[in-house]
Order: sequence, then structure tokens, then C-alpha cells
Amino acid sequence: MMNIKAQGSEGSYGIDRISSLPDDVRTHILSFLSTREAVQTCILSKRWINTWASVQDLKFDILDFRLPKFLDGEMAVEEFVTKFKLFVKNVLEKRETSCVNIFQLWLDSRFYFPRTQAVADYIGDVMKLGPRACLVKMGLCENLNLNMDAIFTCASLIHLQLQLCLSVEVNHFEAIEPNSVNLSCLKTLDLDGVTMSDDSLKKLLLGCPVLEVLVLQNCYISIIEICSNTLKKLILSSGYHIMRLHISTPNLVYLNIIVSAMGKTLLLNMPSLVDASIYIPGLCDQGKYVTRLPKLIHSLSNVESLRLDYYWSKLPKVLKKDFSDCLMFNNLKRLELVNMGLHDFDLASFFLHHSPKLQELTINNICAWKSKCLEITKEGPRDALVQREYLQTVRISGHYRVFDQLINKLLAHVKIIGEIHTPTRTLSMVTWGSFHA
Repeated sequence: MMNIKAQGSEGSYGIDRISSLPDDVRTHILSFLSTREAVQTCILSKRWINTWASVQDLKFDILDFRLPKFLDGEMAVEEFVTKFKLFVKNVLEKRETSCVNIFQLWLDSRFYFPRTQAVADYIGDVMKLGPRACLVKMGLCENLNLNMDAIFTCASLIHLQLQLCLSVEVNHFEAIEPNSVNLSCLKTLDLDGVTMSDDSLKKLLLGCPVLEVLVLQNCYISIIEICSNTLKKLILSSGYHIMRLHISTPNLVYLNIIVSAMGKTLLLNMPSLVDASIYIPGLCDQGKYVTRLPKLIHSLSNVESLRLDYYWSKLPKVLKKDFSDCLMFNNLKRLELVNMGLHDFDLASFFLHHSPKLQELTINNICAWKSKCLEITKEGPRDALVQREYLQTVRISGHYRVFDQLINKLLAHVKIIGEIHTPTRTLSMVTWGSFHA
């Protein structure tokens, strides 16, 4: 305690050490704040008056300008929008640097329903400053009319994210139809809540010659054809409206897609693929997929990690029938099957026998209602060729009543399992005899 008092008497706790930092360090600190918070630091001291003007990140969030609770009505909203527009204008005019690293605009109007065009007009001015990253999020906005040409011709962009949710109504997407595209440096493109014509998507992809990451979420696009030698990561979580999905990406490493419920999915030329996640929804016309789905799974034979999430009860039978001529999954180390029932075990059985390097098997959300089958008896496996000597780890989650039946089925195909993890217990070094002892 004596040392603390002595130190305090020297005034060490009263020194403003942050203000004494070099200008570039203080500017870097402000880059982690929103633009409004950064501007507010001008009142700290003379040293801070213009520091915010040198920050290269512009982050505008409409929720930083909350209306007072006692204000209501159309006039109050108009005043609120006017103040927000004036703030954006003043920031752009008073900046000391002409460079922008990140431009972030969050317009979530669930509470205020502002006229977003008042702010969207400034997007073109920001794009002229050459930002490296642009992130625009619109939530339930009115009168949206973004300057898409300014965004899609900003050659300095490396990362572009547009999240455009216009209405609580289902399938209400914002149309993106750029007249021209010049994104020569863009490596990451993330679109959420948009609709595009076939020609517009082709134009967009052709204008991104070095694209490495493509994310399409909640989008309405009927035909998607992706042919790229640079793409490494593809996430497509809006497959319900796709009539045709063709992917040819020789350098793709990660793939996460929903198989179209109405159209045709074709995966070609993917020798570099390491990690794949495939969601196969319940299908109305399952007959179309009797030949399509096995070919789709075959195209993933080089992966090291595979996740299959499916709601189609006939999938295992269809795949088992057509898997007889399938190539071996010689690189597969981690396999996850989601929404599997015991009658679906033919699918797990196939991978156990065709994946010589398989180390981890995860069965998530195993369904009791899909598990109407007889339990394997204690005499041992009768129809299984024990191809696998050892499997390191098995993880099981779902309905606990079918855990033992599933383990029995696994032990019909694997001599020794290192560990079996369930929500209720963990078994180490499990064999047929030890499990039933």
C-alpha cells in the first residue's frame, strides 16, 4: 500500500498517456470506433481536435443516432434523417485524408423507417476515395436506390459485402443490375438479399478476374454458372430458386451449397476441393434425383472433410444403388452426417468401406422417427465385410434411445473404435466384445 501511495504522489496516475502517443497510433486506435464515436473525441483536448479527420475508416451506423423517446411522428423522423444526412456530409467535407480503407454503412430502419436515399446519395462520393472494403447493410429501408454503378466500378475494392433486406415480406429482394463492372482487385464478394438476372450475374463474375471468395445468401437467382480459375471458397445458401447450378472451379478449396430442389446441380473440375458441406432439402419430385445425386456425391471424392445434411428418406437407397462404381474417397478424414436415421445407415456403411483414411465420424441429430429397424443381435455382424480395422473418433447426438443400436451397426463395420462420444457417456477403445460385455 505504501508503494501505491508513493507512486500516486508522483502523479503517474494523472498523466494522459493516450494523448501523448504519436499521431499515427492515436489514429489507429480511433479506427476501431464508429465514425460518430471518433468525431466525439474532438472535445477531449486540443491534441484530439482533428485526429478523427485522419482516420481512414468510415463507419456510419444509423442506430448511433437514436430518436429521443418523447419524439414521434413524421416530422420527428424527417428531422432525424436530416441530422444523419448532415453528419455524413460534414464528415466527408472535413476529412483531412483523401484515402479510405473501409467504408461501412449500416441503415437498419426497423425503428425509424428513414428515407435512405438521403444517405445513399453519398455512396458515389465515397467510392471516388478508393476504399479497399465496402460493407453496406440495409434493413427494412424505404426508397432504396443505391448507386450500384459507382460500387461495381470501384477498382480499388478488395472486399465487397451487400446485405439488402427491404421488407419483412418473403422473397422481397433488391434488384442489382449494374450497367458495367470493373472490380479488378476484388477478392471477396458477399451478397445477401438480392436478385439478379442471368446476364447480370455473368457480367458481375466476369468483372471480378481475381475473385477468391463468393458468398450468395438469400438471393433470388435462377441460373448460376460459375467458371473460375481463381475461386477458392464458395458459399451458396439460397438454392431453392435455382433452376441450374453449374460450378467448374479447379482451385476451389471450400464448398458449402444447398442442392436445388427444382433445378439441376452440376459440379465439375474440382480437384483441389478439401472441405465440402452439402444440404439436400426435402424434394417434391424425387424421381429427378435418382441419377443426379450420386453423380454429385461422386464429384466430391477428393475431399478431406465432408458434411451431408439431408431430409430425403430415399437418399441412402439411391446412393447405395449407384455407389457400386464410385471412386474411393481416398482423402476423406472427417465425415458428418446430419438428420440420419438407422434405416439410413447404408450411407454411413458406404463411407466406412470406401474411405480408408477416415478418422472422425460425426452423426448429428439422429432421428428416432427415421429409425424403424431391428437392433443387431449380440452374435455379431452377419453381412458386413470388416474392411476397417480402426476408427479414431465417433460423435453421436440426437435421440438417446437409438444410440446403442447405432453403435451396434458401427461395430458391424469397424473392428475397433478409439472413442465414442454421446451426450450421455464417453466410451474409450470400443470393440464388439467390449461393448456388449
